[in-house]
Amino acid sequence: MNTGWGALWNKDNPSYIKGEPGIGIAGAKWFIDKQVCLVGSDNWAIEVVPNPDAGLAFPVHQELITKNGIHIHECLVTAELAADGVSAFAYIMLPLLIKGATGSPGRPVALI
Repeated sequence: MNTGWGALWNKDNPSYIKGEPGIGIAGAKWFIDKQVCLVGSDNWAIEVVPNPDAGLAFPVHQELITKNGIHIHECLVTAELAADGVSAFAYIMLPLLIKGATGSPGRPVALI
C-alpha cells in the first residue's frame, strides 16, 4: 500500500510516529479472504494508529500474523511505484535466517 506516510520519514518525525493512516479489521479480513501471504505498506504499522477502539492494541497485526500466518512488511518505499502507476509486480524479499527471530532486515525488490 502507498499511504504517502513514508514521505514524513526523517522530515517530520514527530508527526510520523504519533499516528498513521492504515487498514482496520475490515481491511485485514479482506486480505485474509483473498488468501494473501504478505501485506506491505509505506507506513510503520500497516494499520491505522491510534486504533479507533482505544481498547485494542494492533488488532490488524493479531488478525494477519497470529491468527492467519500472513506476513507484514512495514516501511516499504512505494512512492515511485505509485507515481508510475504500477499496481502489479513480483515481490521478492530475502530475509536473513535468524533462529528464533520474529523479524528480519532485508532488501525488498519489485520486479515489474
